[in-house]
Amino acid sequence: PRKLEASSWYDENREACGGFVLKGMTYASGDEWKVHKDGMVYGNLWRNARPKVESGGDPQIWLDHCRKLVPDERELEHIWNVMATKVQQPRTKINHAILHGGNGGSGKDTMWYPMLWAIGGDSMSNVKIIDGDKINSDFGYHYQTEVMVLNELKEPEAKERRALANKLKPIIAAPPEMLTVNRKSLHPYEMPNRLFVLAFTNEAMPITLDSDDRRWFCVWSDAPALMESEYKKIWDWYRAGGFQAVTWWLKQRDVSAFNPKAIPFRTEYKDRLIYTGMSNAEGYIFHLIEKQESPFKTDVISGPWHIILKELSQAAPDNLRTKIVQPALFHALKEAGWVDKGLCLSTTHKSKRHIFVRPELAALPKSQLRDMVEPDWKDNVVSIKN
Repeated sequence: PRKLEASSWYDENREACGGFVLKGMTYASGDEWKVHKDGMVYGNLWRNARPKVESGGDPQIWLDHCRKLVPDERELEHIWNVMATKVQQPRTKINHAILHGGNGGSGKDTMWYPMLWAIGGDSMSNVKIIDGDKINSDFGYHYQTEVMVLNELKEPEAKERRALANKLKPIIAAPPEMLTVNRKSLHPYEMPNRLFVLAFTNEAMPITLDSDDRRWFCVWSDAPALMESEYKKIWDWYRAGGFQAVTWWLKQRDVSAFNPKAIPFRTEYKDRLIYTGMSNAEGYIFHLIEKQESPFKTDVISGPWHIILKELSQAAPDNLRTKIVQPALFHALKEAGWVDKGLCLSTTHKSKRHIFVRPELAALPKSQLRDMVEPDWKDNVVSIKN
């Protein structure tokens, strides 16, 4: 009889002999070359590129440079914890991004480069440095990394800044637990969402953030540009063992009390991004809300919104040069802290009305709020003090 080919025998007996049939590919930082998920085995494209550093010297030059750029001790401690966690725990997802802004040439890249070296070595493996416009690509090759570095983050218009922030949301935080990598002319595959997003900017207003944002930690460096001698001193030290010294320091840092999934605390720079990132129309409406000027003299307002939009447009200053639209109104109300109660009705008034209310009155029943927006309601203006 014909002999059984070795390849056929292997296919029939591979599992009994401890072999696997790969379901597909993935990129799972921190995992072995084969990844088990839902009873399937996937080939892992990630390889650990961390340089082997068993000891290190004094990292004081780098520590001083960090303190020069980020003098606030609380902000700096958070950054160091993020750096150390990512170096020590490649499987851990830092559930927020860091935006580091400052004057051009002040050494922001120089401050972060040793951390990137500690992850990717001289070849910068598992680190991708991309421009912001590549985020809008239909393909997801830039997801295949531990650290995604966005260089010169900036968008000139408010709507573009907000669109960029929305585009980055599913990348920065998990869930989603998985990201889809689309490949040209090939089948897409999914990878665990473990990448960390680091962005640099020289612009005061590179991105627009909402007041309830939980995905960005933002710091601004007022330090002036480095002198040529300062720049040379740091980089000569890096190449003479400074990279190893910083890597060892990050590997030894105690991050047991650091929670990478916690919402980062608000910084002064983030407050500036939130309050100055609104469009002209949103800023105009926000000012009226804060001053409690018409049509925001009451504590509860409702549609039909075209009436309010018409009133706002007619009263708008000539230099506004933009049409007041409904999204601008809703966004300004949200930034001012007003609560969207949705469609409300009551026993007396069964027609539904979309209602916003000041936060102090958000606990009132929807039926009472529905009655309060009627013209015959006498106590529409409620004293917040009471």
